[in-house]
Amino acid sequence: MDEKQLSEFIFEAEDELKSYSDSFESRARDRFVAYVKEMFELGSTDEYGTMFHADRIVINKRNRRLLDYIEVTALIDRVEVVSLNQEVTERLIEIIKTEKGFETVHHDEANSKVIIPLPPLTFNQQLELNDAAIAKLGQLERTFFSVKSQTGQQIKKGIENEYITQVDAAKVSKEIDQIIEHYLYNARLFGIAKREIIMGSFKPKTDIEAELYPKIGPAKDFLTAAAAAQSQPMEDEPEEDMTMIE
Repeated sequence: MDEKQLSEFIFEAEDELKSYSDSFESRARDRFVAYVKEMFELGSTDEYGTMFHADRIVINKRNRRLLDYIEVTALIDRVEVVSLNQEVTERLIEIIKTEKGFETVHHDEANSKVIIPLPPLTFNQQLELNDAAIAKLGQLERTFFSVKSQTGQQIKKGIENEYITQVDAAKVSKEIDQIIEHYLYNARLFGIAKREIIMGSFKPKTDIEAELYPKIGPAKDFLTAAAAAQSQPMEDEPEEDMTMIE
């Protein structure tokens, strides 16, 4: 996930930014992109994503790593495994049922995908993820104002050393406030969208949430589309020669 994918949420200045505020925008943008990535990954289950790391299969009488033939995506409610080889898929389903202990497995042949439904999150797990999403937003906000404070110190020294005028310093301050307002607005949209995805519904608890909730569509669509894109099949799977099985 990068800023190109998030282009519609990135700050665009009407006029060229001053150097101080341009530098601030770059740092704020990087942190915003990282925040969205964290929101997207929040709730993914690492243990399911790595559950095939030690598995091997025999293909053409050769012992190979299963991961050389599949792509695993662990989501909140399911694990999706893309396999482009029918022989691998058959062995994969067998491993899932007999060795991994999952009774229910869906084979989406049209998309070369094996889907493993996961047990629903408990209410406590949902609350923990919901609280984590709120905490990440708070952390982002603190980061923005920390960077703003640092930039303010740089501007102060710049004025003292006559690198920047008071008039330009005032313009920088206004630009930085606009940048913060833009990224926090979009970050809140992503935060609410993620919390709705986690909880299955969302009830605004503050005036800000009530105002923003009707506008979360693009953010929610992005998170949903990103999840769908992540689970698409890879074009080519590399082969690795290993010890032949007699």
